[in-house]
Amino acid sequence: MNEIISIIKSDSPASHKVIIGDNTLSLVNSLKIDEQSKGTLIDEAINILKHCISPNVNDSITNIAVGYVQSGKTMSFTTLSALAADNNYKIIIYFTGTKTNLLGQTVRRLKKDLKTQSFDSHYQIFDEAVDVNNFPEINRVKNFIKRDGMVLLFPILKHYLHINRLANVFTSPYIQPLISNRGVLIIDDEADQSSFNTFAKKNSGKEDWEEDEYSRTYASILNLKKSLPNHSYIQYTATPQAAFLIDNSDFLSPKYHTVLTPGKGYTGGKFFFKNQEMNLIREIPEDEVYHYKRNPLTDRPSSLISALRQFVLSVGIVVYKQHRKDFLSMMVHPDGLKESNEKFAIWITNTIQQWINVFEENISTYVEMLKSNFLKDYEDIAIYVNDCPSFDAVFDNLYDILLRVHIHLIQGDAEKDVDWSTSPAHILVGADMLNRGFTVENLSITYMPRSSKGKATADTIEQRCRFFGYKMPYIDVCRLFLPIKSITEYNDYVEHEEVLRANLKQYETLAEFSKNAKAMVLADSLNPTRTNILSQKLIRDKLYGWRQMLSSDCMEPNKVVISKFLSEISSQTTLFHDYEGNPNRNHRFAKIDIDRFIDFFKDVKYLDVPNITRKIVTIQYLSYLKEKENLKFVYVFEMAYGVDSLQERKLNPDGKPNNLQMGHAKNGSYPGDREIKFEDSICVQIYHIELKDSLLRAEFHKKDLYNLAIYYPQSLGTSFVSTDTTDEDE
Repeated sequence: MNEIISIIKSDSPASHKVIIGDNTLSLVNSLKIDEQSKGTLIDEAINILKHCISPNVNDSITNIAVGYVQSGKTMSFTTLSALAADNNYKIIIYFTGTKTNLLGQTVRRLKKDLKTQSFDSHYQIFDEAVDVNNFPEINRVKNFIKRDGMVLLFPILKHYLHINRLANVFTSPYIQPLISNRGVLIIDDEADQSSFNTFAKKNSGKEDWEEDEYSRTYASILNLKKSLPNHSYIQYTATPQAAFLIDNSDFLSPKYHTVLTPGKGYTGGKFFFKNQEMNLIREIPEDEVYHYKRNPLTDRPSSLISALRQFVLSVGIVVYKQHRKDFLSMMVHPDGLKESNEKFAIWITNTIQQWINVFEENISTYVEMLKSNFLKDYEDIAIYVNDCPSFDAVFDNLYDILLRVHIHLIQGDAEKDVDWSTSPAHILVGADMLNRGFTVENLSITYMPRSSKGKATADTIEQRCRFFGYKMPYIDVCRLFLPIKSITEYNDYVEHEEVLRANLKQYETLAEFSKNAKAMVLADSLNPTRTNILSQKLIRDKLYGWRQMLSSDCMEPNKVVISKFLSEISSQTTLFHDYEGNPNRNHRFAKIDIDRFIDFFKDVKYLDVPNITRKIVTIQYLSYLKEKENLKFVYVFEMAYGVDSLQERKLNPDGKPNNLQMGHAKNGSYPGDREIKFEDSICVQIYHIELKDSLLRAEFHKKDLYNLAIYYPQSLGTSFVSTDTTDEDE
């Protein structure tokens, strides 16, 4: 029997009833979790779906689901998918990350949990890229959209080529007429992965933010959103710091949030770093903390050897003697360079082989020496194990275990999945491939000598926590080897994460959350997100001099926001210039508190990547200047104040107004709009203009709109202290 759940406030754009039907019940009943966990899973999926756009309303919204690292976010969005199927949603799109192994991981999970290959399945999964030029595939999509009760699933890579290809499918004349009022979910797994931070830094040497791989990804997401009359964009992440701090109200900023509850048996930051009963953390000595420049190391550090011994022993205890697991794994994470990972892989391979050689040569002196070394680590690894087998019993299996150890070098050019069934002992060596989204099954020992020189960033270090997860069945043999600086950072992060989650739970919308000044408090050891967006090169090339934010998008909503702002600050304004005979040269200005200006600027909407990026980076720059340089205000100029008729501008071939700023008067009576500025703070000119008839966009004839021009004084850039680095661990 279907159950109808209460709805949210009726004034929400996503107000609708949510029904628990057969698809949801069939899924959760197949999961090997207890009844309470099933109820929580459904409740949280309902909370997400009730904030989505109803299938019968053509509108859009962006929301976010915040979970712990390795806590079961995939299970959450699979349950959300089943719930969406019960509530007449027609299409679900999954951004599965940027690596093909993650795509494969998600596809297999969807097929297994949703039983997509069953003859009576309500789901049709398109696990290969559907191309608009492939008529048979387009025909299949069309037919399944028409069929009642079928839900189309599109798992794709988060890459502009794949996203644009899917957008072209939905805009094709065969599909577009069929998807109005159909209900679409876009589920973005690891939503913070392709960030404006990286894009802005990478592209900082150009005149303006133009298209590169990162901006093309964002532009393609926008393209996909435009192709879908009804859609809800759901961001799933364990590290929402960037999403909360960088308020992008244009198209990817979440409105509602759901805090996900981990299932029973989850061992996260609190368990590892705040545990009063079990000490699972082992310190890597300072002289053994690897860095390719500062401390490149020429031989295997003793802490790595100890970690390897403990891993082999953990396999002997848990897999060979107690049969609690079929296999265990170890993760070694040196840094982001291939050369470093290869060095560690060679060290590990040679160490394992040397131990094997001792057994094969069977020289008693060497065997006893090996046994003595392993005994020291047995005493450490066995300390929390109930009914632990004796050391001799474990050591008797050591040769067999060593022969079966499978070492995997996981790097950018090695995206193959790990076949966990091939060995009782897997050692994974790598960096970014192990950093995000990748699930290391049955991970017992983590060796991570990676450490930042300056402040670490909260979201980056959290994404390295593959050692979190559902490890309670073998937590007694889990160990985490870290430098002391990293141990301090993770302790501080755990406190930050718990405060963040507690604050989020108090509010329904992120607008309410953002008003709480304490919500993003961090210890001094951490930055909330990547600050190296503000590099010297970026300041010099992009946040210096005049930049015009030309746009013909969102004319009406921006007119409301900007006219309201100008009205509110009118009492603070001072006349800047008063030129008789030419009112277009009359301007007034006001000194506006930085926070007040940021609140206003966040509400100004753009739909193109360059303007969105400039807006976000300008807000970050202002926040930096306020905190580090004690800058308190921004100059806002209302240009051509009090004119009877608006200045006219043509549209350029890109559909944007042409140059906003008037030049100087030939007789010297007016210096030109570019001289309407001060040098002690950022200056923002606001232009209210009217568009001329254009052959390209004739429908804009006589339309009025606001555009901005921003001046970044050289003096502010000169005082800027660079956080630019060549390596995040540098």
